[in-house]
Formats: sequence, C-alpha cells, structure tokens
Amino acid sequence: MAKIATVPNKILRQKSKPVEVDKKTLELVRTLRETLTDKKGKPKGVGLAAVQIGIPKRVFVAFSPASRKLLVFINPKIAWRSKRQTNKKEKRYEGCLSIPNVWATVQRPKTIKIKYQTESGQTQTRKFTAPLATVIQHEYDHLEGILFTDRALEQKAKLYELKRDEEDKEYFEEIEIE
Repeated sequence: MAKIATVPNKILRQKSKPVEVDKKTLELVRTLRETLTDKKGKPKGVGLAAVQIGIPKRVFVAFSPASRKLLVFINPKIAWRSKRQTNKKEKRYEGCLSIPNVWATVQRPKTIKIKYQTESGQTQTRKFTAPLATVIQHEYDHLEGILFTDRALEQKAKLYELKRDEEDKEYFEEIEIE
C-alpha cells in the first residue's frame, strides 16, 4: 500500500515515462492494486495511476464493473477516440483520489481504442465504451500530467465540493472559481 499524492503535489503534473515489463513493474502493479483496494479486495476508487503514488511511470489500473476486476494498463496509448461524447445530461460526475471531495461533469469520447501491454508483456489493442472508457481516459490523462479539473475548466464545467449536512447526508456545493 502506498500514499496517494494529492494536489498541489507537483508530481501530479509530471509526464510519466515508459517502463519495461519486468519484476520492478510487476511490483508497481501489485502496489497499485493494494492501494486501490481495501482489505476485503473492494475498490476504494475506480482507477489509479502510478504517478498518483509518486512514481511517474506509464502504468495504471482501472476497475471494470463488468468483470469486477482491476484491469492493468502498461505503456498505454490511446489509438482512437470516438467523435460521440458522453452526454452532459447523464450527469456522470468525475472525481479523483488525488483531488479529494471535488467533482465535475467532464465530457469525454464515449468509446476509445487503447493499445497497451499486459502484465505478461503482451501488446493488446482493445475497445472500451463509457463508463469504463471514461475511467481509462481519466487515468491516461494522469500519465500526461493532466487532471480532470483541467478538462472540466476547459469545457467551462462547474466544479463541486462534496459536503455533508447536519444529518450526515452528502450534497454538492459549487466551488466559486475566480
């Protein structure tokens, strides 16, 4: 288990470097898995990039709701993005373990093709659709030093802070940006 870097940690703005699929990389994958899951193996989030634990390497894991497993992406490259975007009306909020309690709706391509290496070193190209495609794009952005809040602000989307009322019920409060 590793500590997750949070903003304003400068490492989150670094571009990650490619890796060899070796013992060191497989240890990094194990650490990412351990950091993203609780003691019962339940994910604490939907994805985690190596740079978020202070290691600017091109590796991330993403939780697949369909298989209920963490998928591993080593040296990924998005090869294609659909023109169709996720729908603003869907109100799918994006958050990040590195930016606790901040959420926004970010429009992203609904479908992507990504080329990456597996833990065995094999190169694969796979197609993913939202919501998993969104998670993959979010984690991929981390490898480029881009945060989801950057995407939200580019799109002139509002940022929200997750808060709790007196009865401990969660609600969003808009963050004023000047």
